[in-house]
Amino acid sequence: MRTLALLPALLFPAALVAQAPAPALSLGDRVKAERPAVDKLMADLHYPEALKRAESLLPPTKPAFDKTNNQTLVQSAVAYMDLCQAYRMAVETADAAGSWEKALEYAKTAKALSAESYAAIKDPFSQTMVYYTQAEARAKQVLEENDARIKDLKGKSVLDAGERQELDLALSEEKELVEDAKWVKFFQTYLDVIKRESESYDPLVKVMEEKLKGEADQVADYKAGKGDKLKWVEAVVSSPAYLEAQGDKAGKARFLYRLAVLDPESRKVQQQLDVLFGRVSAAPAKPAKPVKKGKKG
Repeated sequence: MRTLALLPALLFPAALVAQAPAPALSLGDRVKAERPAVDKLMADLHYPEALKRAESLLPPTKPAFDKTNNQTLVQSAVAYMDLCQAYRMAVETADAAGSWEKALEYAKTAKALSAESYAAIKDPFSQTMVYYTQAEARAKQVLEENDARIKDLKGKSVLDAGERQELDLALSEEKELVEDAKWVKFFQTYLDVIKRESESYDPLVKVMEEKLKGEADQVADYKAGKGDKLKWVEAVVSSPAYLEAQGDKAGKARFLYRLAVLDPESRKVQQQLDVLFGRVSAAPAKPAKPVKKGKKG
């Protein structure tokens, strides 16, 4: 078969693999290992803690995309997919923790990384697919043109040396046909998955941009302090109606965490968070003032 330098680890002798030291966990493995703990923190509404765990997986710099050959392209594509998954988890936790600016930044970074990966593999993988598609067509043609002879050879119980050589060549073409189709599917799958992943970040970016814009519009329209975020936070957290409008406990937690990001020094926001999580008791409601009766005429 016409071979391609790809995933050579699969070709290493078992003895050499056994002697090799255990590889360090990849970023993808680390994301999978951390996911249950992050999910538990999210379920318990500990969003800031979940964000910290997710951010601990993000590398200080992105790895270089190695375009040397198809082997390095595949390895880099996998590394970038793992990196994008780490950023996706960071987006989810940052959004919940009220760090919307971070969530937007992480979503944009993941989108850019995925787009870079797709751009790097698109042409070389497409060319490789053309090569294997043509090889598959040639093997199919050879088999079709020699179909009767191949059936005849396969039907014989005893073959002479020349016939054995003929049959071996035919069998190698049959194997070629299967292998070529497999490689076409392999490279097409990478193209499809990475393109789809790149497009999947568009709605994440859009959602975070819309949330930030909507909030900015509210702050800008606040009559008592147009454009003053701290005054807007003070007004919002002082109005029970705003908190009740957030629905369940998770919605209220997300709302209060966002306010805490906007004004970390707000005692009222911290008070509401403490009440929500049962760390302190809610202040008793003030009794309604009695209605004064008018004088009888």
